[in-house]
Amino acid sequence: MQLVPSRNFDRDDYASRKMLSLAVWGLAVAGCLALSLYVVSRAKYSGQDSWFPMASALDLLQANSTRPIYQILFFSGHIKFQYPPSGLFLIDLLRHIGLTTSLQYNTINAGALILTGVAFSIFAVQTLGPIRFYGFEFPVGPVAFLVALRFYPNNLAFQFGQMQILLGLLVILACLAQSNKRSVLAGCLIAAVAAVKPQLALLGLLALWQRDWRFFAGFSLFFALALGLSIALYGWNNNLDYLKVLTFLSQHGEYHHLNQSLNGMLNRFLYQGPSVDRDPDNPIPNSAFPPFIPGVYWPTLFSSLLMIVTPFFIRTTDARMSRLLNFCLAIILFTMSSPIAWVHHYNLLLPAFPVALRVSLDRFEAQPTVFPTVFLLVLLAISIALTGLPLMPPFGPTIPELNFLQSHVFVGASILAGVLLWLAYSQPRLTQTN
Repeated sequence: MQLVPSRNFDRDDYASRKMLSLAVWGLAVAGCLALSLYVVSRAKYSGQDSWFPMASALDLLQANSTRPIYQILFFSGHIKFQYPPSGLFLIDLLRHIGLTTSLQYNTINAGALILTGVAFSIFAVQTLGPIRFYGFEFPVGPVAFLVALRFYPNNLAFQFGQMQILLGLLVILACLAQSNKRSVLAGCLIAAVAAVKPQLALLGLLALWQRDWRFFAGFSLFFALALGLSIALYGWNNNLDYLKVLTFLSQHGEYHHLNQSLNGMLNRFLYQGPSVDRDPDNPIPNSAFPPFIPGVYWPTLFSSLLMIVTPFFIRTTDARMSRLLNFCLAIILFTMSSPIAWVHHYNLLLPAFPVALRVSLDRFEAQPTVFPTVFLLVLLAISIALTGLPLMPPFGPTIPELNFLQSHVFVGASILAGVLLWLAYSQPRLTQTN
């Protein structure tokens, strides 16, 4: 990708620019190595936001596989085990090979975060290609690695001890598979994510709607195997009872400002009771739920349906960037459609940024009109700042007066979704690219 017209340089000028490029690359790679070591060293300070409720559920199941885990833990014990039973597969497997402590899980999480950086680097390089200006080559791969590791949702997931790190890695790998026309593999990877985050099962329905038979075959086969294994290991009743949890969550949502959804924003505007951020040890797993508020429930339901159906009305071609654009847009909208979307859930947005950047620049090359391209690039910069930086303290209390500011990740994701929608609905020339 040539950002400015190439120029002829004399030999000395070329050599100096080559040395500068090598120096910048060396510094960037050194920064990646240093940050990787730092991440591993911080694993012992991470929390157990995923590990504690999962371990509690497995302890109950190992004592008696027929015990109603959601009734005991979620509804009676106020332990926020909000995963489907199939979300227990990984921890169950790790226990069987002798890994049982949060420190061990967080060390694995550190490795998954580093792999996320590697996968995102490869994806960014494949999507954007080499970026050169005036003979200088920008280190896309190392910079993408640094961005992935310091991306606010990823960083917060690592701090909390969240399984979401692995899910974000699987989504990036699915985008890589889609980019390289490995649709069956992409479907299997998304099915693995949907086994933990059911809202992404909508990607399987979207593939069926778009007649992407290879993706749908991989997705449906893997998802059916995961569901069958979940029923065999954890019982039919526990899998069915998960629907009660989903119903409860959809009716109540979450009040805490880290719930970056329309439901969270409306609850913080309309809930007039005392603050529910009252657990001094870990306010997220044990925070209370707000009461049912019709003024929250019905707008949330309507907006969720709107976000869910939107990807089904976007035309898709076989062109690589068109597929990636619509795939990333669907992931974003399905994530935002959930009544409860914590900050760390938005690590799934990461691959959408290089896709949006590439499509915007392709649009400029096809039709050199400066204003729309500059406007889109400014919106993308605002979006990555709002989603990628901890602009408001994540551990602070919910402050209704600062509701909009504390919802900056949701605002940034909305801007990104808007950019992708605009690009998707005006892509006749784009579909001829790649």
